[in-house]
Amino acid sequence: MSTDTTSLEQAHSLDIPGMAQPLSLDLPPEIAALRHKALMLHQQRGTSWPPIPEIILSDARAWATHTDEEDWLIWRARRCASRLAQLPLDLEPGERLVGKPRLHDPSPEEAAQMEQARQVLATMPPFPGGDPGHFHPDYDKLFRLGLGGILAEIDQRAQAAIGDREKQTFYAACRTALEGMATYIRRVADACRDRAAPAKLAAQEPTDGARWSGLGALCDRIASQPPATFYEALQLLFMAQIALWFGEDHGLTAPGRLDQTLRPFYEADLAAGRITPREAFELLCCLYIQMNRILQTGSAVSVMVGGVDADGRDVTNDLTYLCLAARLATRLVYPTVGVAWHAGTPDALIEFALELLARGLGDPAFFNDAVIAAGLRDHDVSAEDAHNYMNSTCVEIKVVGRSNMWVTAPYFNLPLALLEVLEGVASGDLPEPTDYAELEAHVRANLAAKVAQAAQRLDETWWARAERGGFPLASCLVHDCLERGLDFDRGGARYNWVENSFVGLANLVDGLLALRHLVFEQHELTLAEFTAILRGDYSGQEALRRRILHALPHYGNDQDEPDALACAWVRFLVETTEANQVGPHRYVPGFFCWVMHERMGSTTGATPDGRHACWPLADGAGAAQGREGRGPTASVLSTTKWSHVPAIGGLVQNIRFAQEVFGTDEGRQAVRGVIETYLQRGGFEIQVNVVSRETLLAAREHPEEYPDLLVRVAGYSDYFVKLAPKMQEEVIARTEHML
Repeated sequence: MSTDTTSLEQAHSLDIPGMAQPLSLDLPPEIAALRHKALMLHQQRGTSWPPIPEIILSDARAWATHTDEEDWLIWRARRCASRLAQLPLDLEPGERLVGKPRLHDPSPEEAAQMEQARQVLATMPPFPGGDPGHFHPDYDKLFRLGLGGILAEIDQRAQAAIGDREKQTFYAACRTALEGMATYIRRVADACRDRAAPAKLAAQEPTDGARWSGLGALCDRIASQPPATFYEALQLLFMAQIALWFGEDHGLTAPGRLDQTLRPFYEADLAAGRITPREAFELLCCLYIQMNRILQTGSAVSVMVGGVDADGRDVTNDLTYLCLAARLATRLVYPTVGVAWHAGTPDALIEFALELLARGLGDPAFFNDAVIAAGLRDHDVSAEDAHNYMNSTCVEIKVVGRSNMWVTAPYFNLPLALLEVLEGVASGDLPEPTDYAELEAHVRANLAAKVAQAAQRLDETWWARAERGGFPLASCLVHDCLERGLDFDRGGARYNWVENSFVGLANLVDGLLALRHLVFEQHELTLAEFTAILRGDYSGQEALRRRILHALPHYGNDQDEPDALACAWVRFLVETTEANQVGPHRYVPGFFCWVMHERMGSTTGATPDGRHACWPLADGAGAAQGREGRGPTASVLSTTKWSHVPAIGGLVQNIRFAQEVFGTDEGRQAVRGVIETYLQRGGFEIQVNVVSRETLLAAREHPEEYPDLLVRVAGYSDYFVKLAPKMQEEVIARTEHML
């Protein structure tokens, strides 16, 4: 009995380094109820959430009053402020962080109004495209100055720019947008005070009038003043996310590096007796829960902890652990939490991270601080800024508060490029290659053309955004927009570039290897015969397919031939990308796939590596699913034979361990050894699933019993039961490493 009781207590608590008592992971009833609502919303709505009628109607009204004489930036600012003035509020019992909008299906009357509004909006020049989200504001500046301080800065800079019409217009637009955010916060304050009235209190919160009144007063303060406490800073951060998401369409604004931005407030409150670690933990849980109330599944929002400051000093502190613990306690799809690993990362933090992984969370992922900083420095990011980065929701990298960077623009299907060459040769559109080198040359030419065409389209979009984009609110929270008097979309940010992503590297490498062995070296098949087999999806050729899968060498097993081929192809893809320019900067490469390995795979025919038609492509920069025959260490050795430094567009190594591996100290240390080997050898990011095949199969059969089973997919986490069937099969097919 005592053993069972101890195990139960351990499952519901967590030892936090530096804290005398274990932290209970059990949430207070009112927070647990909000967490359950968020989970049920995701199960019921999934990836399909209704539009907010008030936003569409507000946009139509704002556009209807736009004239040719009104500067475009002023219109964009007015649109943002109008949205924030009309956005419907949703206050619920038990909330400690407030301000989320009310998401609801439109009524018949609203649906009719929305249809009329869309007709009005159809006369508006379309948004040029590109990445409007994946945005990381400078929370440090927001907390230091508050909205009132930033408005004062705008006025001072406008005064200094008298006579410069363009700058005057820009600053006027920034003021309008930022005042819109302040107005929204005051609306929330008024709604909280209204909720405090005895007649408005819900039956389940009859004594909560004082709490609602306190929230109203708190929101009033942060509508103009810098936050003075941890609570106020966290509430202002959430308000900034709402304003940016719904006011300006930066739909993936992340909480960012919480253990750094919130640390001064936490430590000051702790010293003054205004907060306890437990209270801070619960507020972080509230933030995480609220993130799940405003974003549908299938996306990503991120928090990063750890790393070093501008002087190279480790930043690990109490909040580092509390941010991770809040992730375990809430166990919702958002946000993922990553650790910025460096050579001096405390042993206690690594062990703590392993404990979370052992509990099947899939978090944290480990990002290599030195590799990422080196990659940023190669793109002229200053030494001071290079360690202040965020994974842009999945694994794409952006400099915090100083950058306008578009991500995954676009995804390139590598094995499809090979298939196109094979079909081109079969049809006579391409000359028959006389040897393997000529085949590779055809594929390189195909991909180089695709990359160049994409870069040209993106370059056109980049400059079109300067004319028909514009984000005045973002410009208030990104250096050096206010300093330069230039909008976020007009070169105001300190760093500006576009990142792409190549999908299916392992399929390309393994497929080329199969062609080299079977066609050009052993002459068992002609290129035409192999192409015909692929068209038939290996029908009647299962023996050949199995031979390809089990007898030929594969990338991801620490074998020289495939790994050398992967290194050569990565060098080519990096050089090909960087040979192009988009906007003011050279094109930036990446190698991750979000869900695109499944989506692209679903429309890609059978490939020479033995992959069936419509099956997902490889899920990251490592081996294709199920091909890591020599174990996890061999897998990470392969992946780290090529430099990850240039891959600022993102790179991930997925790895999966059986649950029983964590059942012993030996197993846990073996997992740590694999992770640290990867990072010490220059790996960019590694993420771990600890869930058995049996559990995944059971969840597929009985999804109602596993609503919050989280899995790492390819740079992000998702509920296993909400994944597409093919994606579920892909996760199940990944190699499950044993001790």
